Amino acid sequence: MTSPDTLTAARALLESRSISPSELLQEYVRNIEAAEPQVKAWKVLRLDEAREQARALDRKISTLQQLPLLFGIPYGAKDIICTQGIPTEAGSRVLQGHIPDEDATVIKILKGQDAVLLGKTTTTEFANLGNPPPTTNAWNAGHTPGGSSSGSAAAMGARMALFTLGTQTAGSISRPAAFNGVTALKATFGRISKTGVYPCGRSLDHVGAFTHSVEDSALVFNALSGPDPTDEATRYLPYQPLSIRSHKDYTLGILEDAYFAAADQAGVAAMMQALDHLRASGVRVVPVKAPRGLAESARAQHVTMQAEVASYHAETFKTRGELFDPSLQAFIAEGLKISADQYLQAQSVRNDYRMAFAQAFTEADILVTPTALGTAPAGIGATGSPVFNLPFTNLGLPTLTLPVGFSPENALPLGMQLIAPHLQEQRLIDMGCFYQASTDWHLQRPPVAR
Repeated sequence: MTSPDTLTAARALLESRSISPSELLQEYVRNIEAAEPQVKAWKVLRLDEAREQARALDRKISTLQQLPLLFGIPYGAKDIICTQGIPTEAGSRVLQGHIPDEDATVIKILKGQDAVLLGKTTTTEFANLGNPPPTTNAWNAGHTPGGSSSGSAAAMGARMALFTLGTQTAGSISRPAAFNGVTALKATFGRISKTGVYPCGRSLDHVGAFTHSVEDSALVFNALSGPDPTDEATRYLPYQPLSIRSHKDYTLGILEDAYFAAADQAGVAAMMQALDHLRASGVRVVPVKAPRGLAESARAQHVTMQAEVASYHAETFKTRGELFDPSLQAFIAEGLKISADQYLQAQSVRNDYRMAFAQAFTEADILVTPTALGTAPAGIGATGSPVFNLPFTNLGLPTLTLPVGFSPENALPLGMQLIAPHLQEQRLIDMGCFYQASTDWHLQRPPVAR
């Protein structure tokens, strides 16, 4: 059989007992064996342990009337997410050989769900900007998969898992999702615990998942989101599970600003075609002028990230700085020069722009931009620009990236970014489900996965 297209489809097969956890796992083991030599998405694979767990689930499934949301589902986790007894090195010589003695909260949740961990996926060093791993794009090995969640996105593009965990501090979920033709929900800051995840920028970091459909994104969100007493960012946000539905009674706003002038025309054309499709289906689409200061918000994000990266690594940088890649050494050194006044000014910009941006949501329920400047850049020495993701990460807004086509120039995937107000992930799920119900861009497989 061909591996199921989506987590939702796999879950239906497991619920009907049409496939066993071991049989489902074997489909993805075959995909890994076929694609991994080219894609190089995995830092650590633990297939023997996964097979052993799946055999135990084969026995357990007969005792269950209702399966947990992610029961028996093969997944991968970015190598900055701590996994007990499994190496977690964050792509850095600083942590070479490190084996955590405790799981991150999200891994604990997934163990409780009986999801099956395939292994750890590659990342740039400490999820920062430089030192990309050898991972290639799922659609073309001559192009980057994006970053920093390089392996998680590429593994999904190559159909090596049913979902993978990533993180975003600038654009590290949204951009790689677009580059690899997969779906990704980055929820509101604090909706998913970061405990046990090596920080990049503590006030900016988001944990999220790459999936093959919006329905899948909702399932993973429902499993992972909620308060965690060990992560103060989650404590005061309500737990709001997402329903799986398709809905069109929203106004979409095309966010207009000179900030987006650098967008590749093929990407803009694919986005507009997607919006035309939605408009023809009865969705209202209007232009919305962005509040002044998108570029300023992006600059504030950079100051915040650089200062927080430097603060976290300061002691290690002082005693073992030579172990960091030169690009990260330079980033930390510059961050250590940022004054308290500069950092506080960046927070002031963030707060002011958060209030200003609320006005845009009085004109449209969901805002729309391209996810990235264009398709994945050639080469794997850099991961592409997160410029269209930075302001929304800085504000902690929920975003959803959807595949909307392929470039006629290089046949690589293109993505559309939907943005909602804080805690309004349901709007994104509604609109994303509605779009994917009548399109199949999200189901396309690259040659390496066929």
